[in-house]
Amino acid sequence: MVVNEIYPDLQLSYRQHHSTETALLKIMSDALLKMNFQHVTLMVLLDLSMAFDTVDHNNILLEQLRRDVGIRGKVLDWFSSYLMNRSQQVSIDGSLSTQFPLDCDAPQGSCLGPLLFVIYTSSLFKVIERHLPQVHCFTDEAQLYLSFRADEDKAQDVALLAMEECIRDIQNWLIDGRMLLNDDKPEFLVIGARQQLNKLSPLSW
Repeated sequence: MVVNEIYPDLQLSYRQHHSTETALLKIMSDALLKMNFQHVTLMVLLDLSMAFDTVDHNNILLEQLRRDVGIRGKVLDWFSSYLMNRSQQVSIDGSLSTQFPLDCDAPQGSCLGPLLFVIYTSSLFKVIERHLPQVHCFTDEAQLYLSFRADEDKAQDVALLAMEECIRDIQNWLIDGRMLLNDDKPEFLVIGARQQLNKLSPLSW
């Protein structure tokens, strides 16, 4: 996927020489460099809820494999066979529940599960790039950020509006993809030197 440029550049999970540490270092480096130019950075941290369990392979993932990755014919049939017609049971003290079908999920604990999840969420970057210059993702977590000069007229309002519009489009993308944000985990941060932060108008989110 990386060799064929299918893997999103800013999805840092499940790839060689990338980790949560490299993601953190990149974000810190970007924010510190902006501080050198007297900018502050707005950052929003988002977390998808039960992300792997909500991947819609029936209606969306298989079409993405065909349209975006170019998988067709017998190979697409293999993926369809792998994903479709699966069921699940729960065992408690030796008693089994009735089986119920799994029409959504990227199988966790498998070699293909993480790659299928990355393909499924790859279009999210196109949504974000319409609004923001910077985003990084690690599996089901996204860090959105943009920087501006606190002493420029209306710069803060413009930055906040861009972030709000981006999050609104992300929410629409999640609805279309049958996914949800974890409402307990989003965080809003402002990063900058004390002198620049003191120039900001009061923020509400």
